[in-house]
Amino acid sequence: MGIIRSQSIRTSIITFIGFGIGGITTILGAKLVDPNVMGLTRFFISVATIVFALSNLGSITVMNKFYPWYRDQLPAPKRDIFGLVLILCGIGFLMCTAGFLIFQDLIIRKFGTKSAYVVDYYFYLIPFSLFFLLFSAFENFSYNQYKSVYPILLKEVGLRVEYLILSLLFIFGVLSLGRYVQFISIVYGVLLLLLLRYLYRQGDLVFSFSISNVTRRLAKQLITFNATLYIGSVINVIAANIDNLSISSQKGLDLGFVFELSTYISTLILLPQRNVVAIAIPVLAAAWKNRDMQSIGSIYRRSSNTMLTYAVLLFGLIWLNVDNAFGILQLDPIYYAGKPVILFLGMKSVMDMSFGVASQVTGTSNYWRVEFYSNLAAGAVAIPLNIWFLRLFGIEGNAMANLLSAAVFGIIRFSFLYFRFQLQPFSLRTLYIILLGLACYWVSQLIDVSNFYISLILRTAAFTVLYGSAVLIFRLSDDVSEAFNKFIRSKLKP
Repeated sequence: MGIIRSQSIRTSIITFIGFGIGGITTILGAKLVDPNVMGLTRFFISVATIVFALSNLGSITVMNKFYPWYRDQLPAPKRDIFGLVLILCGIGFLMCTAGFLIFQDLIIRKFGTKSAYVVDYYFYLIPFSLFFLLFSAFENFSYNQYKSVYPILLKEVGLRVEYLILSLLFIFGVLSLGRYVQFISIVYGVLLLLLLRYLYRQGDLVFSFSISNVTRRLAKQLITFNATLYIGSVINVIAANIDNLSISSQKGLDLGFVFELSTYISTLILLPQRNVVAIAIPVLAAAWKNRDMQSIGSIYRRSSNTMLTYAVLLFGLIWLNVDNAFGILQLDPIYYAGKPVILFLGMKSVMDMSFGVASQVTGTSNYWRVEFYSNLAAGAVAIPLNIWFLRLFGIEGNAMANLLSAAVFGIIRFSFLYFRFQLQPFSLRTLYIILLGLACYWVSQLIDVSNFYISLILRTAAFTVLYGSAVLIFRLSDDVSEAFNKFIRSKLKP
């Protein structure tokens, strides 16, 4: 956990800063911008994410799995795995561009009535998706050079600064809606240029397009791995974005943004996970290559314990103060429909965090087919349930469907790792953390003050002090205790 812990501390700080900037942008948008316009930007991201999954043809997952072999056996100028990634991404994106043209009439029929902006700005999806794809490819390449901090800085802070600037220019009338969408379509292009400049200056922008002996030797494994996981990863991405697409199609972009705002709030719980996962992938791949089961088990257990500790803290603070936040912001009544969404997606986030890096453990192992089958199972639950539950319960139903599909996904991975390798991340500490969170929540919610600001401050302080003190006193998380002690020692140094 040394590399993971040292880099995740820095990247967690970066991520929280980015989340704060994104929060400002989201709140300004919710108060001052038509929800349909805000929903359009989220729609762009959903489509680009699906295009990314389709266009890379599974090559990025292959690179993350097999890059340790290339790193160990070839000098940087002869490593062709990333060259192959770029070639396949190019081929895949050309096919997706053809799909944009072929399915244009279908999109107009599905979204023309409830989400007219989708039709008006349809073709801006193409450059947005292209830059999203290329940035994601070079981002993963950077991770495999053990350079995670800068790309995370770009994605978490740089991207949100771009959105904030463009939103302010739009709000103050400097940009028309058309110009705003045009600039939105190239935000990832700016990040791509900055990342390429960074990799070049670091001397890491080195790879080959010539087929190496390593690729020839591993060709069968590469093809088998790719062919199996590709379909599953596409289904998983569609399942992850079907909520926004179905809401935008059936209910409109405005309710799509309400769902997005609620998702954004609950996503705060997942912030530590995103950084740990990015850093853990190459470490776990190397550990599987060396058959270091002790390291794999340690990363699995400690990631679960640490991530659950943070998840309970953040979910407790969010749910304690959700009414205070709505009262302070005085948002349009349409946004109150997102409150139950926050509850269900918050529960989903806590559950996801409790499983630690289980997905990455299976995905980097020789038993990666488990990811394929679990993705299929989760997608088989999520896609039809999102459409069905939306009709039955509204946008709350989408959140319920996501919670159920995540449970299926988590249980399959957990069961496999437990029965195949006797690896499991839970202990009595897991139960104690959950019970402690419930007890601290119960005490903190007894604070009943009519002033929204004072209530938020008192409840936040009470829950944080009670929960944080108990975690440290009873040493419920080794990583949290070590990080706290390191911080105290650094402050006590003369």
